[in-house]
Amino acid sequence: MRGFGLLLAAIAAVPAMPVNLAHAQTTIGDATAMGLTGSCDKLILGKQKLADSCSGKLLNMSYPDGRVGFYFILDDGLIVTFSGMDAPNPTPDTDVVKVDKVIMGVKGKPKDPEVVAATGTCTYGNPYKGESTVSCDGTMSNGQRFSARFTSDGKPPT
Repeated sequence: MRGFGLLLAAIAAVPAMPVNLAHAQTTIGDATAMGLTGSCDKLILGKQKLADSCSGKLLNMSYPDGRVGFYFILDDGLIVTFSGMDAPNPTPDTDVVKVDKVIMGVKGKPKDPEVVAATGTCTYGNPYKGESTVSCDGTMSNGQRFSARFTSDGKPPT
């Protein structure tokens, strides 16, 4: 995963990125990154409940081929990513991603992520219109369910 190392650098830079409403997205290689701050209300992978160790930061990466990733960043350096292909927008201010993999990586070890095939969806609202929510639900190929919910604090993306 060539972009994973770049992603870790982007995660480290999220709090330092200046807020510029006209250019709140950052380009990393061929991808576009956007950071949100807020609260991780739920993060469950099988029997693991991880919301208490979420850092309050969420990174969204969009790739030229239509792939989208939501990166939940935990305080201990673990990064849980729900990745899939962009789907048609149900409304002008909401979008859907068809999740096809869950990726678990550790900051500082970008070449060793655990990738699990999955089926599910992530839905999200427009973060430029105040508080918004990212919700992901589905099943991993090992039969375990995943569920995540991040609520932004209403500040514009960085």
